[in-house]
Amino acid sequence: MIGLLLAFISSFFWATNDYFTKRLINKGYDENLILWIRFPIATLILTPLGIYFWDFNLKLLTYTLLWLPSEVIASVLFVKAIKYAPLSVAMSFYSFMPFFSAFFSFLLLEERISLLGFWGICLLVLGSLLLTNFSPKEFVLNRGILYMLLSTLLFGFNVVIGKLSILETNAYFFSWYYTLLMSAATFLFVPKGSLKNPRIEPSFLPLGVFFALGDILYNYSLELIPTSYVASVERVSLLMVLIYSKFLLKEEAKNMIKGALLMFLGSVLIALDLGF
Repeated sequence: MIGLLLAFISSFFWATNDYFTKRLINKGYDENLILWIRFPIATLILTPLGIYFWDFNLKLLTYTLLWLPSEVIASVLFVKAIKYAPLSVAMSFYSFMPFFSAFFSFLLLEERISLLGFWGICLLVLGSLLLTNFSPKEFVLNRGILYMLLSTLLFGFNVVIGKLSILETNAYFFSWYYTLLMSAATFLFVPKGSLKNPRIEPSFLPLGVFFALGDILYNYSLELIPTSYVASVERVSLLMVLIYSKFLLKEEAKNMIKGALLMFLGSVLIALDLGF
């Protein structure tokens, strides 16, 4: 049950991180700069844990060769999706990640979910789609949606490889290790011009802080409960994203109560399946 709670809490931190990302993009900052800046800040925050819980090994290095390239590509596509589409619309297509993660976790981890858990996942996804007023026609109208779907597919695969990595080490070390490598890898995409005359933005700090908190709680929850459940419960972040979109970014939001209710029921089913 603690894993479910941690996944819920991490969803708040992820949503807040996404809000700051969109706000900085709206201010005119390059999306790749915004993607990168969170990682060195998060690395500094997590360094004490990384050193104390140090557990580097050959298997972790092998898994890194699998997840790092696709994680970088997925992250770049993710921020481009947020740039080119309204935050609430882009995140509605991100709702499909639990299905991708369930498929890959079955293939690679042999994780099986019960019928009760399956319906819980379906309700969470349906609720998030309703929450964001999902429309298939957006796929052909907005290139940001294509970026988000490709990103979602890659993240669905990577969360499984990430769990394999965590099982070979520990959530604390891996959280630091992840942000350290992503700091170096995503730096390659930062335009040189944005670093020559950097503007000091106060929102950079919370961007890194919320990412670090969400990262470590998310990874720890992966140690405790099935991957598809973590990915599903993390969709609750869409509720927070919608609240931010409506009240802070002034984007249109519909069906908030209906979508939230379905997501709550889905979470209850997953909690019951975990023996709550």
